[in-house]
Amino acid sequence: MQTKVKAFLLSLVSVCCIQWKAVSQELPFEPGESLTYAVYYYLMGVWVGAGDVTFSVKEDEFMNKPCLNFTGEGKTHPRYEWFYTVRDTYEAYADAQDLSPYRFKRDINEGSFYMKEDCIFDQRRDRVISVLKVKENPIRVDTSDLEDNTFDVLSLIYQARRIDFDKAKPGEKIPIKMFIDRETHDLFIRYQGVEIYNHDEYGEVACHVFSPLLVQGTIFKEGEGMKVYVTKDKNLIPIYVESEIRVGSIRAKLKSTKNLKYPLFQN
Repeated sequence: MQTKVKAFLLSLVSVCCIQWKAVSQELPFEPGESLTYAVYYYLMGVWVGAGDVTFSVKEDEFMNKPCLNFTGEGKTHPRYEWFYTVRDTYEAYADAQDLSPYRFKRDINEGSFYMKEDCIFDQRRDRVISVLKVKENPIRVDTSDLEDNTFDVLSLIYQARRIDFDKAKPGEKIPIKMFIDRETHDLFIRYQGVEIYNHDEYGEVACHVFSPLLVQGTIFKEGEGMKVYVTKDKNLIPIYVESEIRVGSIRAKLKSTKNLKYPLFQN
């Protein structure tokens, strides 16, 4: 069974905008923020609570430069670990002002599979140097071109929260670029408008809704079969995600928040 936790991490990446003019200069989050999501997987007619994903922000330094450090950690629930264990950690260092990526790391442990990757974004030379170790395979070192307005997987999630969706029209396409697996992908998200999402704990929440164009891979189907609900407030937090995947479906719900910059659900 493919990990559902990693699927949710990648689903959030797919919603991120970095080329649209309507990007707020003020960050809607601050160091100390933490968001936790419950991830569910639909298989054989039943929704199963597969695990949790937590995203956090803190102040840090990279090569003596002040920066923001983003972390995404996913794990399966203990009752399922006898069957399939997930311990995934994603980490990114980004400019504290415009979120340009400096470094991206991921440490993946899923069942019998494991890998480590470390990417350095050389903004001055427009290149990404990556070091990859997959299971017992030899270490692989690659250099890839770094295109303008390209972000790593994790900093893209936070960049997406700077979009001013109030200036978007239903059906509008918003271009995105993301660097993953030593390659830059030119994609888009399609803004769907405003809907009310009924959250189990928070009740009816006004949300901006959009669908990203996905690239077919080991988990997701190609196309616009994903819907993402983002709170229509100053925090712009993804509160709910649903998508078809190659086997079954996946959904994720906001479970808890800590140290938000603004009151939740207040414009």
